[in-house]
Amino acid sequence: MKVQLAGFAGPLAEATRAELVRRGHEVVTSGAECAIYFPGNEGELSALAESSGLRRLVLRSHAYAYGANPKNPGFMAESRLSLLPPEAAASKWLRMEELAAAHPNSASVRLSSVASVGEGDLFTSQLAAGTAVRIAGRNPNMQLTHLEDAASALAAAAESSATGIFNAAAPGVIPLQKALRAAGTTQLGVPDKLSLGELQYNWTVSSDRAQTELGWNPQHSTIETLKEFLSSKRGAKPGLLKDEYDDWGLDVDYIKAWGTWFEFLRRAYWRIECEGMEHVPQGRALFVSNHRGFMPLDAVMHLWLQFRNTGRIPRFLITHTLLRTPFMMNFLTKLGGVVASQENAKRLFDQEALVGIFPEGIRGTFTPYKQTHRLRDFTKSGYAEMAVLNQAPIWPSAVIGHAEIFPILGRIDSSFVVKELGWPYLPIAPMFPLAPIPMPSKWHVRMLPVVPLQGLKPADAENARLMKEFGRYIQNIVQKNIDDMVSKRKHILWGKVLDGNPVPAPAFQPRSQSASA
Repeated sequence: MKVQLAGFAGPLAEATRAELVRRGHEVVTSGAECAIYFPGNEGELSALAESSGLRRLVLRSHAYAYGANPKNPGFMAESRLSLLPPEAAASKWLRMEELAAAHPNSASVRLSSVASVGEGDLFTSQLAAGTAVRIAGRNPNMQLTHLEDAASALAAAAESSATGIFNAAAPGVIPLQKALRAAGTTQLGVPDKLSLGELQYNWTVSSDRAQTELGWNPQHSTIETLKEFLSSKRGAKPGLLKDEYDDWGLDVDYIKAWGTWFEFLRRAYWRIECEGMEHVPQGRALFVSNHRGFMPLDAVMHLWLQFRNTGRIPRFLITHTLLRTPFMMNFLTKLGGVVASQENAKRLFDQEALVGIFPEGIRGTFTPYKQTHRLRDFTKSGYAEMAVLNQAPIWPSAVIGHAEIFPILGRIDSSFVVKELGWPYLPIAPMFPLAPIPMPSKWHVRMLPVVPLQGLKPADAENARLMKEFGRYIQNIVQKNIDDMVSKRKHILWGKVLDGNPVPAPAFQPRSQSASA
């Protein structure tokens, strides 16, 4: 095949030329059957797209076309909409893709950061520099693709007849701070409002479509690529890198470093009484509990209780609004928090993880105190479908005492709060917002026996009525145990409630006919 390379003649263009020749193709300047365009002049790309003699057009695009945004769930597929603001400089990638799409047989390959300074990626430039600027309190996961793998992705797209957008990124991730530390780069933390979008939130992508439809198989992981990239940099410390990092940023060493403080909260401050930890499931499971306390401190203590007693770390599915605030983002992701989505849940379950969810969502934490022991509707969160679809049994928990750390006595409706923080309103609670110190109430945590899926099959997840009944069934189990503990509690600051006798769960008896029946 005769292939023309047009546009920016950088390191990737040269690597692509070498890859095409290796595959037996001829690189020409005219009379080409296929053109690979490296963004430069938009008019040149438009002319290629309208050329009647060109059988195939491939555009070198960029994964940052999705934009960095707290709503990004990570490992985004091509169906994910871009969240780049129109005025962003990186929106040029979207304009280029639109121009390329005018050709009836075109493909746009969205590459993650390429390990070559000459390609102009911000992440790569920061790694190569002696001093780098990053946003304080933010530590997004990054992907780094080897120059040869990037070239092979473009060559594979040229050989294929598949059209549309294709992500191409090396497997694995690296947290920004750890990458810069290994690079021996001095890090300067700057305020959140400075324009460093690429280094603000995750924008990792999934390459599944490129591997399936283009037959692209990268030969180097992100960590391998980074080690090679740093091998020639003076002062770099590639030996600091681990062989693998968690896809979403979990850092077990970080959890252990906070252990003394978490243990103080458990034993001295909230004096947490806990039972039923022997019910911890093996393999995949969905941990479900009631959610109170206005801040996600109950998730933190659930994590610590399970980690210190069983060694398992629940991977909580969290709302993206919690990642808007610097330092909170860093804290929650290192504790294992993952932006909630069915796709992320599936990836976690495929790893046999213990996934945690609060079905009441953010509004559960904003429940007025006078209603605090009455659960909000569990069935709106989709957790039942998630459990059944992934064949993950449910491990329920009932907690009282955490609602008193920030008892919500009133509210102030504010469009600013909704827009900037994602909260439904500004709560009026003792000590908040003037001094957001949680009250030292005593917590009582009852971990209940694991609830099997009662014969439900993945196909049943499509039966909305059946899933609502199953979700309500789990909610009733938790509610009855909350009611039982509340009836035994004498004071919010002291006293024993747990007695090793949880309220027995009845068998699940759906009124709806199962889809698998």
